[in-house]
Amino acid sequence: MAGEGGGAGGALMGISAGSTIISSIMGAKAAKAQARAEQAAAEYNAVLAEMEGNAEYRRQRRYARRTLSSQFVQMAGKSGVIAEEGGWLERLVSNAAEYETNALNAAIAGRNTARLNRAHGANAIRQGNQRAGASLLAGAGKIAGMAYSLYGTGKTATQAPLKMGATTQLPATGGPMLTDYSGYA
Repeated sequence: MAGEGGGAGGALMGISAGSTIISSIMGAKAAKAQARAEQAAAEYNAVLAEMEGNAEYRRQRRYARRTLSSQFVQMAGKSGVIAEEGGWLERLVSNAAEYETNALNAAIAGRNTARLNRAHGANAIRQGNQRAGASLLAGAGKIAGMAYSLYGTGKTATQAPLKMGATTQLPATGGPMLTDYSGYA
């Protein structure tokens, strides 16, 4: 009878270990799939940020050309003099430099946002790999715990094997440990 109980315990251990292995592998795959999805979303956002930055750069450059052209016509037309150093010409050059700086800042902001999004994507992959490893490690720990609870500490062969009775429950199932005294009576 004790041999049958050990066989049932071994079968239970095999089933539990198999399901633990499968759930650990599935958890690891899910963690990696989620990380890849987060990286893809981050890359999409990075491309959008670059496109928006470049579009804003072009918009500001068009605005600057129109505004500077209008300012030049106004200034030159009102004064009736040839453009020379000082006064309104310096102001026009200063405005042009400011408009160009604003346009470049818009493009740089788009590239920086894209770089930040790509860093988030790379970080998502790293975290996904860590979650996958943790899932596999947790599964291995569960299997080791089941083996330890079923087979004990590996003491000498003279120790009595674990008896399975109506009141005995393996610790791996999470239930209370009740001692089976039926074999000692």
